[in-house]
Amino acid sequence: MSKTPDPPAEPVEEERPVVAVFDFDGTLTRRDSLLPFLWQVVGPARFVWNALVLLPTLLRYALDTLENGPAKERVLGQFLAGKPTGEIQAVAESFAAEKIPTLLDPKAVRRLRWHQEQGHRVILVTASPELYARPWAEAEGFDKALGTRLETQDGVFTGQFSTPNCYGPEKTRRLEAEGPDMRGATIYAYGNSRGDRELLGMADQEFYQSFGDASKTDPEESEESAGLPEGWQRGLLYSIVGGAGLYLGLTLWSGANQIWQGLRAVSPLTLAGLLLLVLAGYLVRFGRWHWYLRHLGETVAWRDNLKAFLASFALTATPGKAGESVKAYFLKRSSGVDPARSLAGLFAERFTDVFSVVLVICVGLFSLPQGRWIVLAIGGVQIAGIALLQRPRWVRRAVLLPVAGWSTARRWVRPVDTMLSDTSALLRPRVLLGGILLGGLPWIGEGVAMYVLFDALGAEAIALHEAILIHAAATLFGAVTFLPGGLGGHEAASVSLSLLYGATQAQAVAATVLVRLLTLWFAVGIGITGTTYFYRK
Repeated sequence: MSKTPDPPAEPVEEERPVVAVFDFDGTLTRRDSLLPFLWQVVGPARFVWNALVLLPTLLRYALDTLENGPAKERVLGQFLAGKPTGEIQAVAESFAAEKIPTLLDPKAVRRLRWHQEQGHRVILVTASPELYARPWAEAEGFDKALGTRLETQDGVFTGQFSTPNCYGPEKTRRLEAEGPDMRGATIYAYGNSRGDRELLGMADQEFYQSFGDASKTDPEESEESAGLPEGWQRGLLYSIVGGAGLYLGLTLWSGANQIWQGLRAVSPLTLAGLLLLVLAGYLVRFGRWHWYLRHLGETVAWRDNLKAFLASFALTATPGKAGESVKAYFLKRSSGVDPARSLAGLFAERFTDVFSVVLVICVGLFSLPQGRWIVLAIGGVQIAGIALLQRPRWVRRAVLLPVAGWSTARRWVRPVDTMLSDTSALLRPRVLLGGILLGGLPWIGEGVAMYVLFDALGAEAIALHEAILIHAAATLFGAVTFLPGGLGGHEAASVSLSLLYGATQAQAVAATVLVRLLTLWFAVGIGITGTTYFYRK
């Protein structure tokens, strides 16, 4: 008796292997790792010196006129060229074990652990040097770590790359050349910048600045779609048109021939030097802004923060520079920073700016017997303001709690309360003192620029401290008029004080016009350029 054959077994579909690919800086970490590593390699003093030497390179990189790879190679060359490989490797291993854990994003680590618990292969692909990325990745259980490799020769670093910078298309090329065979695998990819665009494009599940649902957002589009809101665009247009009209009027009032002769008296080399002096002041202000956000617990990458900071200059010519609040919008879009915190930092900036300007004015007035009582009165008002802002509960009880009962204002109470608490934290003695010192240096620098202009124009009667006083007082007067950029108020005060201290009308107007071009309109130009490069639609 023949046996009926069993039906053929249905084919069993094999489960696809899973590979999770992670970027490092800004994805697994909350901020960049390269600068902390270089700080640990050379120490604070040498780090500051190297940063000054590299300032042109860093500015070109920030303005997107120098690509990521060449910029990074110059930075690493400045810090590491000629150093023994054994010495730097020891620092790198120490950095990987001790410092990197303090930079990690807990949400990213949880997602990494989930993949490992599921038995997925996990790979690190980063533009950071393998020097420290590989030992950290091996300790964390990654199956493979790919990064930028540095060239060595005769036991020392040459300062060059031995592989192309592992950024953008190079990430996928390195994965295909040195990574596991991912054909038929389900690929998860995690990134946070346009340098991860190609990596995310090869994945089945792509996560851009997210560890939740896969985001199909184009990284480059996300970074650059946040143009200026319509209201800010109008404000920028009005300020530029108004400023152009004002300066045309000043020129006609003073006499076009006289003003032109005065402008020709200042050499292009002098103007270039003064632009660098003013630019250095902007960088000092950025350092204060970045420090404020860090003090509030916001770990924004310095490059993203610098982009927002420079782009906000497009709206400097607004009443009280209030338009610079646009950087809260930019930072929300690029880094998820709570706008209330950004606005707290902006308020602290303005408060310490006013304090610094008044302090500069007071130093000038204190040399006059009749000015000492004015100094004491101004000092008393400022101390009272600081005391009030350091007691947010008083404002909360007197203003916020009563307002919280109004339905139309209720939704604003919590953000204002957050901003008030954060502002209070930034006005505590140590932070306040640092903010005032960092705020005062740029104002003094601009006053020095005005003195140099007076000297070039032949206004020898005006001393250095008087030029600083003229510029500071005009700035304060322009601010309290609440006109866009202080337009009109600043110029009237500057010309009047210059005449009072002995300048001719032509010299006073020429110096005023030039110093405003160097300070206000140079900043607006930087902001427009920054907005065009960083946030074009």
